[in-house]
Amino acid sequence: MTALQAVTAFAHEQNLRKSFNKLARKTFGFDFELLYESGLWNERYHTHAFADDAQIVANVSVSALTVHIHKQKRKAIQIGTVMTDPGYQNQGLATKLLQRVIQQYEDETDLIYLFSRPGMEGFYGKLGFTAVEEYLFSIPVSPELRPVPDYRKLQPAANPQDMVVLLDRYGKRCPQSDILDISDAQHLLGFHTLYDPEIEIIELLEPAALLIYKKIGQTMHLYEVISQTRLVWKQIEDYIAQDGITEVIFHFTPTFPDLEPISHKHTERDTLFVNKPELLPAVFQFPEISHA
Repeated sequence: MTALQAVTAFAHEQNLRKSFNKLARKTFGFDFELLYESGLWNERYHTHAFADDAQIVANVSVSALTVHIHKQKRKAIQIGTVMTDPGYQNQGLATKLLQRVIQQYEDETDLIYLFSRPGMEGFYGKLGFTAVEEYLFSIPVSPELRPVPDYRKLQPAANPQDMVVLLDRYGKRCPQSDILDISDAQHLLGFHTLYDPEIEIIELLEPAALLIYKKIGQTMHLYEVISQTRLVWKQIEDYIAQDGITEVIFHFTPTFPDLEPISHKHTERDTLFVNKPELLPAVFQFPEISHA
């Protein structure tokens, strides 16, 4: 084994990207080639890795985005794609990469955060992170049938023009949450829509908006509301209350002025770790569609 080399921003280096994708498939069950081909592996997604010759053996990636906390913009990075080849584990490679990333970004950002499996409090605590509880928001929906207004379904994974529409509208969106929202995360939105075939996206005619959701049984899982204007719930509820739906679960922090959702602690997903927990609201959820 030769001495390991630190490499960054290697998206356009075919051999390193091919090795990165191979390690990603081994670790997560998918690779990032589709993201690269779509142009969404861009300047807002930074890779920090160790390479043994042309083989990527450990990686930590950074997604640059903006977090809106109580309507105030905060420059943030989200750490993700943390992986180490099994043959190179127990050498502290991921720790070294995390330390480098923290050192590089802590002075130029307001917030650094990541999501990890439960039980990692000790590991990330040594790196200066604190585990923070998130909340899940939901409302019951009357099973009474109602006509659903006209809409158009977008299929950005199959239709590149639909992806252009989605990303353009997202870039011009008005944050729909007064408590916590995300912007400048087109690469993450694109990732979820490309890699999750269960996601549905519809374009509303009135009001002008996009809804991103999944229907699972009688539950509508609402992931994002994209509009250039601030909406009230009444404007979109007829699109949400589709046939058979009895519950809406919000995968973001809803603050529609005409809606009072039920909230409870979110215990069914990875743990959120942040470097400055004092910046965050008391009750919130990071939008799931922005997860790296």
